[in-house]
Amino acid sequence: MARKINWSTKDDNILAETVLNCIQNGKTQLIAFEEAAEKLNRTAAACGFRWNSTVRKTMKNN
Repeated sequence: MARKINWSTKDDNILAETVLNCIQNGKTQLIAFEEAAEKLNRTAAACGFRWNSTVRKTMKNN
């Protein structure tokens, strides 16, 4: 898999939607990161890092 560096707003939205949907359906964040990784062609680790460093913080402000 080629390394993707930049995250778009669309990528962040897909990540947030996937994580929140998984959590609402009783799945773990790890499963959510794996599902998001498939959708975004990134690693689960990259999705987890992005969620914890950036996207999760924006969810608290909404």
